Amino acid sequence: MVLLDSPMNLSLSELQSFLREALNNPEISVQGDEADKNNFIILWGKMAFALMHIDSPIPSETFDIALRTSFGLQNGEQLVKAHKAHLIISPINAAGHQLAAIYNALGVMTLADLIREKINVLAHFWSASEILMDADQFKQALAGAESAFSKYRRKEANAWYDLPVQRWVGMRMISPDRQTQFGARTQGLAALTGFEIQIDPFPSSPQEVAKHLYGMASYALNHGPVFKDGDTIGISAEQQFRISRRADNTPVLWVMVIESTCH
Repeated sequence: MVLLDSPMNLSLSELQSFLREALNNPEISVQGDEADKNNFIILWGKMAFALMHIDSPIPSETFDIALRTSFGLQNGEQLVKAHKAHLIISPINAAGHQLAAIYNALGVMTLADLIREKINVLAHFWSASEILMDADQFKQALAGAESAFSKYRRKEANAWYDLPVQRWVGMRMISPDRQTQFGARTQGLAALTGFEIQIDPFPSSPQEVAKHLYGMASYALNHGPVFKDGDTIGISAEQQFRISRRADNTPVLWVMVIESTCH
């Protein structure tokens, strides 16, 4: 979702002309009712997106988790209070595989970025991960996504490691004692891969767990659904994670449990 400081006032034909010029693509089509400035369907190559303009702010409680977990965000409460309207941009077609999901996510970010040329954008809320980004953070995330896409098109190895995983994927800490035992679970990874990842609590720090969890998420985005029941991933000479699939969870959950490699 895109938080605006005032309502958007673009007709269908104006939006279509703008997108065709901005993307240098005369084939882009915007469908809807010329008199309706709130609902549009954008056809962009093989992708299709719904763009909905809502002339009111998003309820503040929507951001309760985001304001606690969006790292590096300094003025989140002010941005939430300041916005007067918002846009919802979403893919129309469900992604049948991980690559299509990544393309859809990049398409959403690109459209959201272009809109700022027509109206003042205050912030961006990635609803799958419940991450709120200010304008600068969003630009950095988009730059990472565009870099990954460029590397992928050049067929470079490990191209998707540049994706903005810490924006597309949120993290929920798990700690039984809030002192020495920490674990975490991804939030929003399933929108891209079809599964979430959890690290069960073990003696560690929140920083160490975050490093491992985002490392696993990046690996999954770069290599696809390659985890197998019983796989192990070494994290040091003495420790490894053993992976198990929790199939009764929706979406599917891959759980990492720490174990010693010393026998």
